[in-house]
Amino acid sequence: MNTEIKWNIDLLSGYEYEFLPEAEFIKKTGFWEINNPSVVSALKKYSPDIVHLHGYAQLTMLRALFWSQFNKIPVLLSTDSSLLFRRPAWKGLIKDLLLPKLFRLFYGVIATGDNNVAYFKKYGVKPELIYRAPFTVDQVLLERARDEKTLLRDEYRANYGIQSDEVVLLFVGKLVPWKRPQDLLDALSLAQAKLGQAVKLVAFFAGDGVMRKDLEAQALLRNSRAIFAGFINVDILPSIYAMSDALVFPSEREPYGLSAREAICLGLPLIVSDQIGCIGLSDAARPNFNALVYPISNLGLLSQAIVLLFSHSRKLKKMSAASLRVAHEMNEKASVDGFLYAVKAAFDSRKY
Repeated sequence: MNTEIKWNIDLLSGYEYEFLPEAEFIKKTGFWEINNPSVVSALKKYSPDIVHLHGYAQLTMLRALFWSQFNKIPVLLSTDSSLLFRRPAWKGLIKDLLLPKLFRLFYGVIATGDNNVAYFKKYGVKPELIYRAPFTVDQVLLERARDEKTLLRDEYRANYGIQSDEVVLLFVGKLVPWKRPQDLLDALSLAQAKLGQAVKLVAFFAGDGVMRKDLEAQALLRNSRAIFAGFINVDILPSIYAMSDALVFPSEREPYGLSAREAICLGLPLIVSDQIGCIGLSDAARPNFNALVYPISNLGLLSQAIVLLFSHSRKLKKMSAASLRVAHEMNEKASVDGFLYAVKAAFDSRKY
């Protein structure tokens, strides 16, 4: 994001925690880089009943998994992986060979959504050992912004020079090629030409990255209404959702798509490419309910989705209400209940 991220949110209160000694020296997130040998002694000292791992593709996670296996402690796995986007053939072959064996070492898995469930089933996890716990978001912060939506909408539109009658299409994420921010800019021009002056579209980019200067130049050349706000910290982002009219998510690969999960808490309809992991009939982006899904990189259908949503006020209101309903179904309680159900099942398995 070309900036130092400052959370401005308390991430540590309310539970016991420990930073392993190697943590401060880890600067990347690859398999070899996330390597904490001390996790073994920390687990031994803690003596857990259940171990819950977030991912399996890092040395630290495998150390914890094998220690748990040796000590007959059940392990639960969480990962947001999906089968959506294309991977090199050799990676597919390796996964087909190794993942079924690896997943058998876990008691069960905690799935974030429909595509995540499909991923686990593909690699041999039994359906009864797949537990659903929706992706959590900062519910308090987002609901506060939802309750103050009218006030925040006026305030933040004034801050960015956006008129009350303009339609804001929000992009949240890094301005990098695989996120395809260019698609929103291109589709904006096509949709504006179809809508004419009846609807005034604005593309709002909340994020930074290597494509920013080029995108700014193109928007200026086309005279497109686009605002490049740079990186926006997580404590401010709910206010940006509040001032927007829809979230556009054009990425060519996105394991889940957390900004879509956040945006629905403010009642934003979604326009997403078919490579976003949170698409599903019981997930955050539900096709033709609160989300319009288009084939990746198809600018014609992306612009058509924008036109469809903003040329029919009734459809816009219906999809906005649908997003709020989905957010309620996927609230924090649903996630906690699902997680605790998995933990109880894993704990009970120790009796046999």
